[in-house]
Amino acid sequence: MSSQYYLKYDVINNKKLKIIMKNYIKLLVPAIILSTSISFAQNNLKDSEIVRTNVTEYEIVEKAVNSEVRIYEDTKAVYPVAFENDDKYDLNQKRLIVAPALETTFKLDMDRDSNYEREITIKYVKPENFNYDFMLTRSGLNVWCTENGMKVKEIHRIESDNKKKKVSMLTTKGMYNIIMSNNNVYEIEVIDMK
Repeated sequence: MSSQYYLKYDVINNKKLKIIMKNYIKLLVPAIILSTSISFAQNNLKDSEIVRTNVTEYEIVEKAVNSEVRIYEDTKAVYPVAFENDDKYDLNQKRLIVAPALETTFKLDMDRDSNYEREITIKYVKPENFNYDFMLTRSGLNVWCTENGMKVKEIHRIESDNKKKKVSMLTTKGMYNIIMSNNNVYEIEVIDMK
C-alpha cells in the first residue's frame, strides 16, 4: 500500500508541478519581452529629438559712437513655444507665434580701455508693432522709438509701494512703465546696473 501511495503522491505532485511551470512560463515570457522592449526604447531615446519649450537666440553688437566711446550690446531672445488649446491631443498642432522675451545687456566704454564704465541689463517682452531704441549714457539708459509713428510719451518708475514716479531715463534697478504716444503701456525691468 505504501508504494501505491507514493506513486499517487508523485502523480499529484507532477500535475501540480506542470501547472506551476505553465503559469511560470506564462509570466516569464511576457516579462522577458517587456523588459527587452523597454531597454530598446530607452536606447532609441538618446537618438530621438528632444521637445523644447523655448527657443533661444543670441545677438551681440558693438557700436562705436566716436573714436573714444563704444557701446557693447548683448541680446538674448527667448521664444516661448505655445500651442492652441483646441489642438491639445492632436498629432499635428499649430504653433502660436508669441512675442519673444528679451534680455539685453548694454556696456559703455568711454576711454577705449578694457573696463566698461557703465553696465545695465534689462528684461522686456518685444512689442509686436515697433522696436525700442536704446542709448546708454553715464547717467542711465535712454529709451525712445521713432518707428510706425510711435513715440515714447512718458517713463514711470514703479516704486516699492506701487507708486509711480515720472523719470526721463532708466537709472536704477526695478520696474518701469513705458507709455507710448497711443497710450499703450509696456514694461521694462532693469535687473542689473553697475
